[in-house]
Amino acid sequence: MRISERQKRFNAFYGSARHNDVLDERTTLLLHLASAMAVGCYP
Repeated sequence: MRISERQKRFNAFYGSARHNDVLDERTTLLLHLASAMAVGCYP
């Protein structure tokens, strides 16, 4: 399966947000939820 350019960019963004030393735990969690919701994965 071929990965689209949009998916590659999202994966890069999500990975950088997930593995950071700058954001606190709460902000990181909210960013994960917002990212998931942006692509249609609602909790």
